[in-house]
Amino acid sequence: MPLDPIWKRALKAVVEIKEPPPPPPPEPIPQAAYDELDGALKIQERRERQRLNTVPSPIVPAAEKSSPVDADGLVDFERLYAQAGVPVVPFTAEQALDMLHNMPGGVSEAARQQVINVTLAALGRSVGGTPEAIVADATRKQAALQQFRQTRGDQLADLTTAAEARLAELQREIAKNQAMMEAAKTQYAHLSEHCQSEEARLDTVVDFFSETPAR
Repeated sequence: MPLDPIWKRALKAVVEIKEPPPPPPPEPIPQAAYDELDGALKIQERRERQRLNTVPSPIVPAAEKSSPVDADGLVDFERLYAQAGVPVVPFTAEQALDMLHNMPGGVSEAARQQVINVTLAALGRSVGGTPEAIVADATRKQAALQQFRQTRGDQLADLTTAAEARLAELQREIAKNQAMMEAAKTQYAHLSEHCQSEEARLDTVVDFFSETPAR
């Protein structure tokens, strides 16, 4: 049946009505950015697995038998002095300290000096326990202790510098990954809104042609 001219004009008017153009889509994030994010996350995961599977090395490895320091930082002074090349003497500074500590209390300083001198004079004939030898032993051990602390202090400074540099690198990686994730989230929000708008626009066609014509 031919259409009535009035209906032809109405249909023509409907067809010629132009809907406002949809808003331009947001600038897409290139696929390379997603690939870079994925690669960065995989690298980070691999580094984290390596970190968890690797026992961190302290300044002095506890398992190192030659180290004079244990895991708690307690020092084996005899081993330290041996490694520093301090010669072994018959009568040590530590033995002299024991003598001083074992002196009875209430004894005047002059009496202490006299007792020590007499004792050392008797020992000197057999083991060489002279005041000069005791002072020399104590001085060499002090020098070894100072050098040991200096060496370990330098190692601590190097370790701290390396650790701080690594932390700064990780913080930069974290900031970069966070920025990429935020950009991806923003893009998804825009594309989701854009797609929903287009879905709603297409619903008009679906609803129109899905309605059963009235008879």
